[in-house]
Amino acid sequence: MSATKTIEKDEKKYAIRFGLGAIKAVGFNMIQEALNERENNGKFKNVYDFSQRVDAKSINKKSIEALAKSGSFDSLNINRRQISESFDILSAFANEAKEEANSNQMNLFGGITEESSRPALKAVSDWTKKQKLNCEFEAFGFFLNEHPIDNRVSDLKHRGIIFSPKIEEDTLEDNTMIKMAGVVASSKHRSGSRGRFAYLNISDPFGIYEATIFDEALITANRDLLEDGSEIVVECLIRKDDGGTRIMVKGVFRVDDFIKNTNPAQKEFEDIKKIAVRKFNPNFQKNSNFKNDSSKNSNQTNSFEKKSTSENVEAIKVERKISQIEIKINDEKALLPLRTVLSQKISNNSEDAKIILIANRDNQEVKIALASNFKIAEIDIFRLKNLHKDLIIKSIN
Repeated sequence: MSATKTIEKDEKKYAIRFGLGAIKAVGFNMIQEALNERENNGKFKNVYDFSQRVDAKSINKKSIEALAKSGSFDSLNINRRQISESFDILSAFANEAKEEANSNQMNLFGGITEESSRPALKAVSDWTKKQKLNCEFEAFGFFLNEHPIDNRVSDLKHRGIIFSPKIEEDTLEDNTMIKMAGVVASSKHRSGSRGRFAYLNISDPFGIYEATIFDEALITANRDLLEDGSEIVVECLIRKDDGGTRIMVKGVFRVDDFIKNTNPAQKEFEDIKKIAVRKFNPNFQKNSNFKNDSSKNSNQTNSFEKKSTSENVEAIKVERKISQIEIKINDEKALLPLRTVLSQKISNNSEDAKIILIANRDNQEVKIALASNFKIAEIDIFRLKNLHKDLIIKSIN
């Protein structure tokens, strides 16, 4: 008994074996009991033989289910689900055999062959490939034999996806935008003073990483994609500080939808975008006479302008003023997350952005100007675009 991953190389088979102690819910006493029994009396012939020979006091339903999910019984019965769901049958069979062995009375069915006297296990079909992989993850805390997105790694790499080793290498700069992919291994949703937020543990074929969503509207709009087992692509902002590297989710997509809707490059690449941050010039605000004495500070003004056009050219582009935003809505479901975000951006300043909603009525476009103004920055445009796949955003300077 062992959990095994087989690798074929040069027509030879190699195996990575994980000890039974790596399987969750399997106790040390049971492991030791099974190993001692196998060493002293030979290999187990089948699951009935296992249930009879291993002391019932050292095993329980959870441990048998965990062993089945991990594939530890594959050499005895290839149908993992059948073993997982037949614990009561095997347990009753083992107890009856033990009572019979301890009894002095003759068995009325002694003439019946051993095989024909065994109770039938539950007649259930085995788990699908995806279900098996998820069960393996439950047993080990990682995918052992295969990963659910193994066959799409090449497609994802041709679309700029970055995988977990890049995070472990710690080579990404602060304030960069990347896209990552994987399977939601676990998720935790919490509520705070600023609304709901979520922590995601995401598994890709090369490791596991943690990502955080602080955008309540994004959580609401992608509720079904944040469930355990979902195969997703996440658009992330990388933040680095004394606490380490944080992955902040700004967009969520289904893996298959992302591959379908994103044109591949000819070669594999890593899509890494640096988000420029406007630098603060302390000399600019410290000079209180800057506005009132233009002649005295003309040299300083020219110096500041030159510095702005050279060192801060990316920052100025990021902070460009947005006077109007047009939002085309193709699905009413997009209204809820949109309203949640915009309610946080309402402004009393008449110079801030106007928002025009565009909807289809009787096959005609209808434009509706919202009464309030909204304080919208470049990063908010990015956020709005990722709220819902049926929102089309156009900004006007």
